[in-house]
Amino acid sequence: MNIGEMQRLLSCKAEREPNHQFGDLYSLLHDADWLRLAHDRVEQNTGSKTAGCDGITMAGFNDDLENNLQRLAETLKAGTFVACPARRVYIPKDGKKVRPLGIPTIRDRIVQEAVRMALEPIFEADFCQNSFGFRPGRRTMDVLKYIWWTTTERKKFFWVIEGDISSYFDTISHRKLTKLLRRRIGDEKMLDLIWKFLRAGVMERQLFKDTKTGTPQGGIISPLLANVYLHELDKYMARYMNSSLKEKRFRRRHGQANWAYARYADDCAPRKREGTKTGVVPERPTA
Repeated sequence: MNIGEMQRLLSCKAEREPNHQFGDLYSLLHDADWLRLAHDRVEQNTGSKTAGCDGITMAGFNDDLENNLQRLAETLKAGTFVACPARRVYIPKDGKKVRPLGIPTIRDRIVQEAVRMALEPIFEADFCQNSFGFRPGRRTMDVLKYIWWTTTERKKFFWVIEGDISSYFDTISHRKLTKLLRRRIGDEKMLDLIWKFLRAGVMERQLFKDTKTGTPQGGIISPLLANVYLHELDKYMARYMNSSLKEKRFRRRHGQANWAYARYADDCAPRKREGTKTGVVPERPTA
């Protein structure tokens, strides 16, 4: 069975059985073809020329590619794989601030991509349609199109409120995230590997720092893990979006707003609360 077919089967199983826990996913990671495809995808990324804390670039890894991939597969199969700390750098944000970026080693990026290839088909079956960030086949223009559509006169939504979570990627609770992953993943080896990446720490100017919370921006599995975490917010908001016409009219009569909701990464908030990159389009209260 090829990789695409396996991913399709995982997705179909997840759609048919929303409460199913997937086991034996870890064995996919040390499959030679699976790991090779993960390498090829990492190699195509724009940051593939950037080294992690071990100083090895993709070009250096490729100098002995077959042996490196074989050794990586062997350590994964034996359960002796150890995640390296991410190299922390800072990039400009909004002209004045800076954003921390964690750069994993090449070998860690390949393993993270292999993990993403296994988990993404499963969680994509669960994610809400109003989540647009860091998902295959979706982009920023899609969420803008949705907001534009909801603000037409016929839809009766007249304001757009936007917010974001402060330092979201750095503040994710590892234990809460693992609990959410466990709803779908019953493979303890896979969960243990993800935990290793979460707790690997960062290297900043030759100084090691623990990572007790968060998943570093720059990590290949970080966007997927971030969406798993914020999927809980999406489900909460969906309760109000999917309200019956009677419930919506009740809120209007009592001066309460109805709203549409969209999330892009870690940016939204219908009220002044810790939000996400989301846009909330509240409806004007009417009598």
